[in-house]
Amino acid sequence: MSLSYAIARILAAFSEKRAAEMNLPVAIALADAEGGLVYFGRMDDALPASNAIAIAKAYTAAVFRMSTRKLGELAQPGKMLYGVEHSLNERIVLFGGGLPLQCQNRIVGAVGISGGTVDEDIDVARAACAALQEMENWREYLAPLLSRIDIPQSRRRNVAAALEEALAQTDDPALKTLAPIVAGSLRLEGPDDG
Repeated sequence: MSLSYAIARILAAFSEKRAAEMNLPVAIALADAEGGLVYFGRMDDALPASNAIAIAKAYTAAVFRMSTRKLGELAQPGKMLYGVEHSLNERIVLFGGGLPLQCQNRIVGAVGISGGTVDEDIDVARAACAALQEMENWREYLAPLLSRIDIPQSRRRNVAAALEEALAQTDDPALKTLAPIVAGSLRLEGPDDG
């Protein structure tokens, strides 16, 4: 499984929500497992330089399967990856804000955030990681139910969209937050889904 556009949009919304709570305009990039850009957005008033940096952070975290902060530690003089930033057409970022996205114990993509301090960018990126983990938890919870009612994978997307729309129209703020998580869980591919 690699990160789909539908899931990336949901994860980006959670990062954007966290950035708004922090009053922090950021650029948000999500890449697939090979580092290919799947989603990009830039909030109003985010620095223009944040565009390329967020994309490079997502790429770096995806292709190295680790956070950009961790890679930066391993790239210091005398460390095993010293000089790595000069590889891959110099698209490598060695400071925090890029995190791999893991699902079913595999890296499925990465998120890159740029616009704040390193710690702020990491905080905003973690919102996407936490949302994906919640989707995976809900998928495990819903899997037995879905197998009993035999909804083919191709139809789950329709069910997910209808459920998301219905939950989003409620007046309950908790259900409004839960709507994209549950819808995303229905869009996640399982080990037997191909």
